[in-house]
Amino acid sequence: MATQLSHEYQQIITLTPYPLACIVALLGYGFKRSRILFTALNLSGAYWLIQNGLQTSLNQPDAFVLFSTISVLLPVHMALIAIYKERGLFTPVGVIRIAFIVLTYLTLYISWAKGSLGLYLADLPMSMLEMLIHQYYLSEAAAITFTLCLIPVLLSFTLRKTYTDAALLASFISALVMLSKFDQSLISALFVSASLIALAISVMQNSYQMAFIDELTAIPARRALQDKLATLGKKYTLAMCDIDHFKKFNDTYGHDVGDQVLKMVAAKLNQVSGGGKAYRYGGEEFTLVFAGKSEEEALPYIEQLRETIANYPMHIRNQDRPKDNDQGQQQRQQRAKSEVVSVQISIGICEKTAELADAHAVIKKADEALYRSKKNGRNCSTTVHYKPKPKPTRRGQRKDYA
Repeated sequence: MATQLSHEYQQIITLTPYPLACIVALLGYGFKRSRILFTALNLSGAYWLIQNGLQTSLNQPDAFVLFSTISVLLPVHMALIAIYKERGLFTPVGVIRIAFIVLTYLTLYISWAKGSLGLYLADLPMSMLEMLIHQYYLSEAAAITFTLCLIPVLLSFTLRKTYTDAALLASFISALVMLSKFDQSLISALFVSASLIALAISVMQNSYQMAFIDELTAIPARRALQDKLATLGKKYTLAMCDIDHFKKFNDTYGHDVGDQVLKMVAAKLNQVSGGGKAYRYGGEEFTLVFAGKSEEEALPYIEQLRETIANYPMHIRNQDRPKDNDQGQQQRQQRAKSEVVSVQISIGICEKTAELADAHAVIKKADEALYRSKKNGRNCSTTVHYKPKPKPTRRGQRKDYA
C-alpha cells in the first residue's frame, strides 16, 4: 500500500517522525513527564540511524552490525525508561539519563559514519548473527533482549496503571513489529510515528486526569463540573450534597479515616441512576447533575442515594494494618469486632427555571436548600421549587458520627 504512494507523499511520511518527536519532547518537558521525553529521544535516535544508515541492503557488514545493535539497544532503553521514576529533567539524575540515551546513539552513528562498524562483524556473538525465525528480521539475541525487557515494561504498566506506561507498552510493541518486519516499505516511519502519537495522547490524557478528575475520590472534579454546566440546556436539576458532621468525624478518627469516608460517599454518589452525574465540588461537598430532569423527577434517585449511604455499614479500618495479605485477611475476618459507624449526607436540590439566570444561580439556590436541610436535622433532602409530602423517618440504630 505504501509503495503505491507518490514519491512526494513517501518523503512526507519519512520526515513526519522528526516534528512529532519535537512535539512530544516539548510536551514531556512542559508537563514534567520525563519518561515521555526520554522515550521520544530513544525512538527518534533509533529512527535517525535507520534513515541514515539502513536505507541499503543488510548484506553489507556496516548495515548488518548497525541493525543488530539497534535491535538490542532500542528495547534496553525502553526497559530502563519503564522503571525510571519521574525525577525531573534538569536534575543530575535527569541529565545523566538524557546524556546516556543521546551518547549511545551518537557513538553508534560516529562509528557507522567512519565505516568502522563492519570491522566488528566477526566479533559479534552467534546469537546476533542467526535469525530467530527466517522470515522475520530479528536475531536470537534481539528476541531474547525484547523478551527480557518486556518484563519491566509490563510490570510498570500493571503496577502504575498510568497513560504513560500504556504508551510505553504500545511503543515497545511497535518497535518489535517494526524491526521484525523491517523489509516492509516505510515501516519504520509509520511505526515510529504511531508510537510518538501514542506518547502525545498519553500526555493529554494525563493532563486531563490531573485537571478534571479528583485524585482522592477518582470522580470528576470541579473543573469538569464547570465544563458540564456550560453545555447544559434549559432544563436540568442540581443537587448539592454535604457530609454531615464531617469535621467531627475527622477530629474523632483522623484524616485518614476522613479520606475513607470521602471515597465511600463518592463511590456511592457515582452510582447514581436516572441519568445523574456526580462531581466533587470541594472539601466534603459534592454535586449531582441531572440533565433534562425536574426536581420532582430527580428526587427519587437522590433519596435512594441518601438512604443507601445512611444505611451503609462503614467499618473503621485499623491504622496499623499489616502489609502482609494473609494477616490482612485475618483482620478482615474479625471485622465484626471493629467499630461500625454510619455516614449521612444532607442535600439541597434546585431546578433551573426562567427566574434563575445561569448555573451559578442554580448552585446558589441549591446551597441555600442544603443549608435548610442542615437546619432541619440533617440526613434529609430539601427542594427549592417542588414540595414533596414529608415521610416519617426512623432513627438508625448505629452510632451516628456524620
